[in-house]
Amino acid sequence: RLARPSLLVAAGTFAGEAALRGFSQPASVCESAAAPQLTMIYFPVRALAEPARMILEFGGVAYEDASPQQAYGVPWKDAKDKTPFGQLPLLLVDGKELAQAGAIIRYCAALVPALVPAEPLEAARCDMIFEAARELDAVNPIVNVFRGEAFDAKKAAFFDSFPAKLARLARQLRESEGPFSCGAAPRWCDFMLYHNLDNARLLEPAALDAYPEVRTFMAAVEATPRVAEFLQARPKPVDIGTKPMLEPNVPGIRVKKSDCDLAATVRPVCGVPPCGECNMKVRLQSACRAVRDPAGAAGEAG
Repeated sequence: RLARPSLLVAAGTFAGEAALRGFSQPASVCESAAAPQLTMIYFPVRALAEPARMILEFGGVAYEDASPQQAYGVPWKDAKDKTPFGQLPLLLVDGKELAQAGAIIRYCAALVPALVPAEPLEAARCDMIFEAARELDAVNPIVNVFRGEAFDAKKAAFFDSFPAKLARLARQLRESEGPFSCGAAPRWCDFMLYHNLDNARLLEPAALDAYPEVRTFMAAVEATPRVAEFLQARPKPVDIGTKPMLEPNVPGIRVKKSDCDLAATVRPVCGVPPCGECNMKVRLQSACRAVRDPAGAAGEAG
């Protein structure tokens, strides 16, 4: 039986923490009566939906997670042609489809104005960091999909170029006077950067150790209000490189409670049924099931 992670995160210490305390919790569109209804459709993987989720969590913007099966009522292979570009993630905004990870992330950022720089050059710099972080996107299928010899080869290729890219990112963090990439307060680009560096750290725990400013940045994001709780509660990648999956194997922490019992059986989240609560506090009805489509996740995350 998996231990249920606590939603209470102890206050961490890191360089620049005093600056982090200085920014107020952001106003967001969720405070408006016109707040959109959001549903994030994605596979149960820790990949391109994570930065958008972190942005929404930071802003306190309500959303739901759903698998393709939940959203379309059919397996992904049958739902694929129903999507704009045959890829996930996909964000439903009041029922309207928004595809492509970058577009989704920028839209979510627009819902949390505190994360979007007002000054044009600062806004462009934020976009610059985002694009540089996306050069590390190859880490996602390595963590979530590949196994065996393919995993070993892809991991080796990723880490061949990673040190030089990490050094350049560290220089940007150092020049920003941090702890975030654009200064004392977090911006939307920081969540893309954090996500890909965190996935690299899953593959090699010491991958970031050479750069104090990178470690400071990671700690700053991890101590950010609301995001800290999200990071502790979200499903954890397990069996990377052998039989990769999330545990619990569900599309996200905001999945509808009624949707925990789905069509494709994989590993029971909470042991042998009948079971109690999984670590997402979802009451499980019989064997806990979730949709998993590693073949789709390998090449169809846009």
